[in-house]
Amino acid sequence: MSARMRVSVSSDGQSASLALLPGSGLDGEITLTLDQISQLIFGLGQARAKMVQNLPVPPIEGAHFTPVFKTQWVVQPEAMTEGSVIAFQHPAYGPVGMVLPAASVEKVVRALSVHLGMVHSHAGGKPS
Repeated sequence: MSARMRVSVSSDGQSASLALLPGSGLDGEITLTLDQISQLIFGLGQARAKMVQNLPVPPIEGAHFTPVFKTQWVVQPEAMTEGSVIAFQHPAYGPVGMVLPAASVEKVVRALSVHLGMVHSHAGGKPS
């Protein structure tokens, strides 16, 4: 089933419009500011989280995602699980983060060390 809606950004980039298309069962268009879009994305995310809360988390292998290349990020301790929070600014969703338990942190450190070894022969060296 297609979404039967269209989202378009204004030419000045200051707002976006959500238009309901024929076949959606509704009629209309709404113009939203960046702040309103952020609130809508947050609200929809909360609704989606509630809808999937009792479903198993699907495997990430083979899932489609769009990597973020230009962002701000932070890693900080998470006291309740003694793990780590990895958070970043996603251009489409705003700030997002996840908690990695200590055992997963160890796996990530090992994986990143392997990746670093594949890219750099030594610190400050040329990529291999």
